[in-house]
Amino acid sequence: MDDVQTLAGLTILGRVSRTIAQYDSQINMPCRSSLVMTAGREMIKEAYAMAGRPDAYSDDMVHYTTDEQFGFVAAVNGIMVREKPATCFYLGAFFAESLILAETGNSIDAIQIAGTAMPAQLPFFVAACDYTLIGEELFAASAYLSNEPKQLGSLKGQDLGKVVAMAAIVIGVVAVTASEAWQIDSMTWLADLLHRMFAIS
Repeated sequence: MDDVQTLAGLTILGRVSRTIAQYDSQINMPCRSSLVMTAGREMIKEAYAMAGRPDAYSDDMVHYTTDEQFGFVAAVNGIMVREKPATCFYLGAFFAESLILAETGNSIDAIQIAGTAMPAQLPFFVAACDYTLIGEELFAASAYLSNEPKQLGSLKGQDLGKVVAMAAIVIGVVAVTASEAWQIDSMTWLADLLHRMFAIS
């Protein structure tokens, strides 16, 4: 629970669970952490209540497997092969288990949606899953689906900061190029100003 990717995944879980409840479908969420299991149960319970189906909720929808990485993968793969789910979601921080999970889901012809900010695991998800949220897209999807003003404001603030940084880079490149190529003093001054503003001391 100490990883922001896990929190983003739980937020998306809430929205997915509400849709599952509306269509009277089933959800099965194996967990490798008891804290995530408890949070997942609360998210799904709240989603079922918001969908007007609190009676359809069961604590068995979210269950603990093991804290051990490959024991968890073996348990999840067994569930996937036996139950053949229509859709598999992999959202949060993943390590070596990403390829095994994604390949198993691919072998049972499940629609797979993955999202992680772990750069080393993204190629496996991109290769084996139908849809992949890459890096910050996971957090953006979480903020958008939560519709929470603080998360949306944070997302918009980050985007604005990126636009300002990109504009400063473009202006700086043009200023340095112009000052070196044509010896324009005002461009040299602008390049020095931008360098002082963004220099790391």
